[in-house]
Amino acid sequence: MNVLEKPPVVPAKQKAAVVPRSSLVRWAIIVALVAVLELTTRIGMISQSLMVPPSEILTRLASIVPTEQFGQDAARTLTTILVAFTIGLVLGVPLGVFLWRVPAAGRILEPFIVTGYAMPTLLFYPVLLAVMGLNAGPIIVIAASMSLIPIALTTMVALNAIKPILHKLANSVSASPRQYYLKVLFPAATPLIFPGVKLGFIYAVIGTVAMEFILASQGVGFRAGLYYRELNTADMWAYIAVVIVLSVLVNSVLTWLEKRIRRDML
Repeated sequence: MNVLEKPPVVPAKQKAAVVPRSSLVRWAIIVALVAVLELTTRIGMISQSLMVPPSEILTRLASIVPTEQFGQDAARTLTTILVAFTIGLVLGVPLGVFLWRVPAAGRILEPFIVTGYAMPTLLFYPVLLAVMGLNAGPIIVIAASMSLIPIALTTMVALNAIKPILHKLANSVSASPRQYYLKVLFPAATPLIFPGVKLGFIYAVIGTVAMEFILASQGVGFRAGLYYRELNTADMWAYIAVVIVLSVLVNSVLTWLEKRIRRDML
């Protein structure tokens, strides 16, 4: 096809058919992986001291979830993740806007922020423990800092990527600062900001569960670490499955929210 020719237009019905087909392929891959794990663990190709059959994980989940202990652990972990993610979001977006609005500050601070992104924040736990005490505070601070950095950086990159014509358009209609941000900047930057928001949530989960695994006395991560140390592989994988399901659900909610915000703000 000549490079000057326009690409063929895909009918709306064909576009609609692509989505369910992609979903079917994803589910087929998941089912196939589960079947392979079930088979390989049953016949001994994978030691059950490392991985138990998925059917056994589901059985253990069915017996663990209704217990009071699981409710307390799940509530502790969910609360910590949501608080840390909220702090990262509330501070990360304004920080990204500031780094965009003040380019000099962005050039000066970006290397420090990227360095903090690469630094293992677990190193600061002893200091936070001495300041805040043995509670959920240090875990929240570490998880929030891990969540904040990708949100701030992607917000700055997203705002820098906005086409200059949109700024001129806002000026031409004498848009107020509120209209400028809510009707022009954020709708245009949403496609790039939301991947950072999703990544921020993932890091909040990683930070919370990892810290609970090592240091906490309660929570889903603590329970998985406890069962790991007790060589109780089935219960360990059951709690890991809870984290996986939680991450998938929240990622789906954030994807839906991205579409809703773009529709409402435009």
